[in-house]
Amino acid sequence: MDHIVRVGRPAHYDRLGGPGLYAALGARLVAGTRARLRCELPDSVQEFAETLTAADVDLSACTPVPDPVRVWLLDSPQGRRVVTTAPPPGMEIAEADDTVSAPGPIPPGFFTGLDGLLFCSPAQLDRRYDERTVVGVDPDQSQVSKLGWAYWEAISVASGVLLPSRVQLAALHPEPRVAARRLAVRLNLAVVARLDAEGAYVADPAGPSWTVRDSAIGGDDIIDTTGAGDTMAGATVAALAAGADVAEATAYGVSAARIVLSGVGHRALPGHTPLTAPLPGVTITKEG
Repeated sequence: MDHIVRVGRPAHYDRLGGPGLYAALGARLVAGTRARLRCELPDSVQEFAETLTAADVDLSACTPVPDPVRVWLLDSPQGRRVVTTAPPPGMEIAEADDTVSAPGPIPPGFFTGLDGLLFCSPAQLDRRYDERTVVGVDPDQSQVSKLGWAYWEAISVASGVLLPSRVQLAALHPEPRVAARRLAVRLNLAVVARLDAEGAYVADPAGPSWTVRDSAIGGDDIIDTTGAGDTMAGATVAALAAGADVAEATAYGVSAARIVLSGVGHRALPGHTPLTAPLPGVTITKEG
């Protein structure tokens, strides 16, 4: 559950949150996609299951838990912070980039019949998926900081795609595009760098690079940034699994990000019509 506080806007409390929710609803925005989710699913807030079930998300592999993790999402022009509602004893200030842990081992049947698979903030990869499955990895910020290249190499997947954020790439180089190119070349896989208001940068070791932007959103169009990265990651992997190339799949991801940015929390996602093409205003530009 998220308590969303953004400078200059009203606060919103007890909103559904978590990378699994946003990634599953983002994947569902790509027409023809059905999502299967593995995460902790709290019994005390039935709206999680109701929302995901209504979006035709398969919850059979989720682990029931009594209560959800609760966090503050603090957003300002100076940056974004995620803090738990229960700081360590004796402290009034606590920061954490990663507050949700994986719910233990994944049942083997979870991987059966998957066209695409997205790992959200994994410490390591469970590699029991079929070799034909398109695999995307949204890296774990704390592991990037602690382990550096050893972590990047541990989560690389042949013919897969990495979906790092600007913050995660900063550990490799201050210019995110340079960092993304280094990752793509060294690991020999596609990298989709999520660059917030600048859209996304696609580095493909086997081809050109691409910039994907959304000219139709900015300023007052952005109601809330919560979940934009997870939504984009889910839609990008779903589009790849549906047969799109990495640049077009990223355009689907940027389109999904526009949708979630237009409302508070996840609210704009469930009722939106699935996309059969990227939204008007989302452009793909080939770099030199």
